[in-house]
Formats: sequence, C-alpha cells, structure tokens
Amino acid sequence: MVLQDAHSHGFSDPRALTRTRARAQAQPVLVIDRNAIESSTSTSTISLSTSAITSTIPGHPSRRKFLSLLILLFLIPRPPIFAQETTSSNPSGIIETSTNLSAALPASDWARVETSVDRGLQWLASQQAEDGRFPSDEAGQPAVTAMGVMAFLARGHLPDQGRYGVTISRAIDFVLSTQRRRGYFSLLPVLPPVEHLNPSQTVIYNHSIAGLMLGEVYGMCSGERSQQIEQALLRALAFHREVQSRTKGKKSDIGGWRYGYPESPEAASDMSVTGWALMFLRSARNAEFNVPKQYFDEGLDFVQLCYEPDPGQHEKGVFRYRPHASQTEPQITLANTASATLTLILGGRHRHEGVATSIRWFRSREYPNPWQNNYYYLATYYSSQAMAQVGGEAWEQIFPQIAAGLLKEQTDEGAWPPGGANERRFGSTYSTSLAVLALTPAYGLLPIYQR
Repeated sequence: MVLQDAHSHGFSDPRALTRTRARAQAQPVLVIDRNAIESSTSTSTISLSTSAITSTIPGHPSRRKFLSLLILLFLIPRPPIFAQETTSSNPSGIIETSTNLSAALPASDWARVETSVDRGLQWLASQQAEDGRFPSDEAGQPAVTAMGVMAFLARGHLPDQGRYGVTISRAIDFVLSTQRRRGYFSLLPVLPPVEHLNPSQTVIYNHSIAGLMLGEVYGMCSGERSQQIEQALLRALAFHREVQSRTKGKKSDIGGWRYGYPESPEAASDMSVTGWALMFLRSARNAEFNVPKQYFDEGLDFVQLCYEPDPGQHEKGVFRYRPHASQTEPQITLANTASATLTLILGGRHRHEGVATSIRWFRSREYPNPWQNNYYYLATYYSSQAMAQVGGEAWEQIFPQIAAGLLKEQTDEGAWPPGGANERRFGSTYSTSLAVLALTPAYGLLPIYQR
C-alpha cells in the first residue's frame, strides 16, 4: 500500500482536529498524555493535538487515528448533548466554512434522537444470525450486513470492544466470507443475464457497500482480521477497477459503474451504483490503499454528466439516473440527486453548478414522507449526509424534517418498518441500518463522512 497526498486523489482527508464532543459509546483503555490537549478560550470549540495519543496506540496508523479521535471526544468538556463544529475550505461560498451541526435541534430533541438510535441498534443486534449476517433478501447480501456494521460505527461502537464488539466482528467476518474468486463480494453466485434484483444486478451494490465498510473498519481491527481485510480489499479494488474500465456501449458512460453484466464492449453506468462505488474508493484511500487520482476523476466526471440543467425537469430532483446521451428517459429522483450532491462535495467538485442547484432544490420544498418516495430510506441516508456536508442553514432546515419523519416511523421494538416498492424486499435490517446512518451525521464518527 502507498500513502499518497489526499488532494491528489480528488478527495479531501477528514478534518477532525477541531471539534466539540460527539457522544460515543466506545471507551478504549489507553495511557494518555493529557498535557497534549490544549483547549481554546471558547468552550464550544476545542483545538486538539493527537500526537501524544496516537503514539501510545498499537496497530495500523488508521486505527491509531480513529481511536485517538474517540479518546479526545471523551476528554473534551461535555455540552448538554453533543456538538460537531467543523471548519473547511470554502472558495465558492456554497459550502459553509464553519458549522455547528448540533444547532439543528434543541437539546431535548437530540436526546430523543440518541434514544431512537440506541433502540434501533439494540434491535438490529438482536436480529443477527448465527453466521454473523443481519438477515435480509440474499440478493442484498453482504450489502445489508455491511450497512448494519456502519450503523454501529456511526454511534461510536468498535469491533471487539464494548457492548456490540462481538456483534460487529461477527458481521465483518460474514462479509469477508462472501468474497468470490474474482474479488467481488456477493453471497449468491453471479451469472448472466441481468434480471430485476437478481445477483447479476445487485453484485456491484453488494461489492461497493461491502468494500466501503471494510475500508472503514480496517484501521479499527488488528491481528489476523486486519490482515484478512487488507487482502480482501486489495482483491476487491482490482475487480472494482476492472468494472470501471470496461468498454462502455456509450461514450457518456465512461468512468462509472453499473451491473455485473453485460461486460465489455456493451457495459454501462448509472448514478445509483456509481455513488456507492466512489464511496468505496474514498474509504479505501482513507485507509491508505493506493487508489490513483485517475479513478476518482473518471468517476466524478461521469457523475457530473448526470446533472440535468433544464429547470423544467426539476420536479423530482436535479440529477438523472444516467446521462442524457446514455438514456433519454431522465429518471430524476431524490436518491440520485442526494447521492450525486454528496459524491461531488466529498470529491472536491462542490463548484459544479449541479451542487448549488441541488441545494436550492432541497431548500425549496418540504422533505418527503415515506409513502411519497419509493427509495425513502436510501434517499434519506444520502440526503442527511449531503446536507451535513453543506452545513449551515441548509442542514438546519432539512435535518429536523428528516429526524422528525424517522422518529415517527420507528416501531415499538426499535426497528424501522420495511420501505415501499423495491426497498420492501430487503426488510427492516436494511431500513433500520439506513435510518441510524441518517440520524447520526452530527456525531462525525464515520471517517468517510468527516467534514
């Protein structure tokens, strides 16, 4: 593996050295030099130095970085609930340079969110099967199990530590067990032809989401499991690039990802799969795997082609399922719009006109209810993460609507009910995992989404 400059890859490194406390459950027992922590004169913003902490933590540098962040979060004086104040470069004026994500809700509402998230994770853990998976339609495995792992991580739980440590580790092992000879992740065999929601259609979703999760946990694991993850990711990245570089049937599809079949020379791309695929690359790069800038640039170029510039087409969103040159039917959706917006911001393409148009579109309407969207949970996960990246008034307008809608839907058992249309097939482990991920951006604990 080769560590390269983050900006050379088209994605910015996480900036987590200036923040206030985000509540987490994991509490690593380590020797800490408290003299290395310097508080600013403001109680709402703490300037932190991790050098004395990371040097005391054994294992991979990514593991040391993540654990030192969690330690710092516990050492910082605690506000009533939590706050994540972040600062980032903002040459275009679109993304807020400094934003306190906790300002979106009063303390009493954040307490309800925390309780909701904890109930959801308790229910999710209770559903785990003997082989480690979170049960769902087998065509959606291991993606659904990987989403579940990330939901636990988003609340600060770690593999092999604390209340859910064994749960998380067993789920990771299940995901690893699904890797096939060619390097992709799929519980079921992948054979042509592509049919609706069969393994040939879902394979790159499964592969990308599994890879994304493994990139996130790589630095949190040690020993044999860490070595297994490293080898799995190296094989997975090779397959990932092979799919991206297949000869496409249409020039406008170059750089993206879609289904397992057809392969060259009639391969295709779409926004739905490409969004997850780029997140996998970002996670792998953050874990210090060698991912060339070219891979990001090609994928982001494809995402930009999915922007629909015609305002007359903006009733349901501003980004298409596929570029106009690839498919005349626009298929503009909330999920594609939120995914593209998040991907472009994280990829350093926030100056693209589609990002500003998307933010205005979000703010011009009420956030939909579950029965108004066929991919409510997926769209809500993307929307929440995207608006957290935007920050400021956009986040403070959209997130309270998202939180209110999700809390209203949660069942007495702590789960979220299955979604509508195609989402229904994947059940409540899918919907609960995405609901938790949509409710937790303010914690800032998933490395890939740190602002």
